[in-house]
Amino acid sequence: MTEKPQVDFEDVVKQSGMPVTADALRARFNNIVAEEGIITNTSRMSPFWRLITAIVTTPVLWLKDVMVNTVLANMFVATASGQLLRLLAWAVNVTAKPASAAQGVIRFYKSDVAAVVTVKAGTQIQTARVNGVVYELTTPEDFTIPAGEASALIPVRAVASGGAYNLAPGYYAILPVAVAGISHAVNEEDWLTSPGADEESDDELRERCRNQFNLVGNYHTDAVYRSMIAGVAGLSIDRIFFEHDAPRGPGTANAFLLLDTGVTSEPFIAAVNDYITTKGHHGHGDDMQCFAMPETLHDLAVTVYVKNLANLTSDERSTLKTGVENLIRCAFRENADYDVGKTWPYTRFSFSMLGREIHQAFAQVDSLAFSLPDIISELNVARLKSLTVSVENA
Repeated sequence: MTEKPQVDFEDVVKQSGMPVTADALRARFNNIVAEEGIITNTSRMSPFWRLITAIVTTPVLWLKDVMVNTVLANMFVATASGQLLRLLAWAVNVTAKPASAAQGVIRFYKSDVAAVVTVKAGTQIQTARVNGVVYELTTPEDFTIPAGEASALIPVRAVASGGAYNLAPGYYAILPVAVAGISHAVNEEDWLTSPGADEESDDELRERCRNQFNLVGNYHTDAVYRSMIAGVAGLSIDRIFFEHDAPRGPGTANAFLLLDTGVTSEPFIAAVNDYITTKGHHGHGDDMQCFAMPETLHDLAVTVYVKNLANLTSDERSTLKTGVENLIRCAFRENADYDVGKTWPYTRFSFSMLGREIHQAFAQVDSLAFSLPDIISELNVARLKSLTVSVENA
């Protein structure tokens, strides 16, 4: 995507000849008064003249601010925001996507394989604290695991909307209220059937608006498929990557989908492919298939050095270790609780940048050592195969 243009609308107004500061307005007003010759008491010490000047200049400054920050800025998709951006989007047949709650399946394990166990609606499954936040799923309805089955995948739904609930496998593993007959529960690979999403941001909506102008041709171009996939899947346009070159022969192409948090699961991919192929939303003769973004798996060991480590309590050490680990996992797209740079296709993942972000988030950290050099990705995204964080005295 091309970079959004930066326009100084105040300078545009100024270049048109309109005064845009209080001093410039007063000077212009004084010139008009002098030319008319009606008022002679224009001393700066005169209360009358200060009142008249304020009455004239203040509304003009209000109007200038409205023109610059509201009228001009909201005339263009590149700079509009909020409701006025949504009005411009409506003009090109695009509607902002609302927030949605994650849905999926959690595997519940029975204590006794021979027993019949019913997991009641409203059963809670939580994560440990991730940057101070506990994420929670609930079962929407009763589910019975029959005798002879050791476990079952039970449908769940996030208690709130947002992409932060699309956590990687293993995060949801705590039953805050014991369930009779259940020993434990955990989210596995491919647990997501419908990823959660935040309300579409202004920047994401802008990109979809721009993409609309590429849809007017007679053929299903990248823009057409990008629009369909982003609308159905709740993905933003810049997280859809195409592979051309006829991977399955002439007329074929692939689209690889990337979630900001968690792993793009097979049930989710199947739903998108079903929409594009079996429901007829594809070009004549096209063979377009969607896949999860290919992954490269990495074993990462991180040593965190702290001066006077003995001065930290065991709880403080544990909190620091857990916090650093969760931040690193966020960078590798396992959670969304830190504002850090993430792994992307076709980029270099910088461990020096990651180290700087850890220093900013945790003041106790004096130095860091990473076991890996920078990761250079092609049409794939870097993920963690294993992560080991140790805290040592500097």
